[in-house]
Amino acid sequence: MYKRWKRWLKQIQEDITNLSVHRHIYNEVAKIIKENPRLQVASSFYDWMRIAYIYEMSIRVRRLVDRDRRSVSFVRLMEEIEQCPGVISRRRFVQLYSQVLRYVADRDFERFAKPGASHVNPAAIHRDKRALIKAAGRLRLFVNRHIAHRSRRPLRRLPTFAELDVCINLLEQLLKKYVLMLEATGLIEVLPVWQYDWKQVFRIPWIP
Repeated sequence: MYKRWKRWLKQIQEDITNLSVHRHIYNEVAKIIKENPRLQVASSFYDWMRIAYIYEMSIRVRRLVDRDRRSVSFVRLMEEIEQCPGVISRRRFVQLYSQVLRYVADRDFERFAKPGASHVNPAAIHRDKRALIKAAGRLRLFVNRHIAHRSRRPLRRLPTFAELDVCINLLEQLLKKYVLMLEATGLIEVLPVWQYDWKQVFRIPWIP
């Protein structure tokens, strides 16, 4: 079970990293347009870019909160840990640290366990799960009623960019917590550092 959780976490981390990367790219491109008056014209390209971003990001969030038992999702991972908290024991966690850092291991473990407890606190896992489900709630409904299907009961008020950002921020925060919990690794930032100038393409005329 522990190995499966770690395997799931790798997939979840990839999904959340993609959310962070694509949000950053979208925001940076929007900034380029905002700072260049010559680009501020009506364009179907901008409409397409915005719609593609909204659809892709909403679908990715929807996948991370899927509760189908056949799916790999962040919510499913939390549900399994909540049901079997003894799998992530203090002993197992502490052994992931070198002997020199064992005192740090106990302190770190108590980020997800009560002081002196032998395993993670299922109530804390439950709170994480509920917070994520709540943050993603309207995004999930948006996908179900407007993207995957054309519902006869569409949402009266569509999710906002702010709601999407709040959800992504929470996913990043929770990812850092569960990477520490399962891998004893401190994830400082979810957004990676580019090893090349991805904006170089915008410095070249597109139409010859």
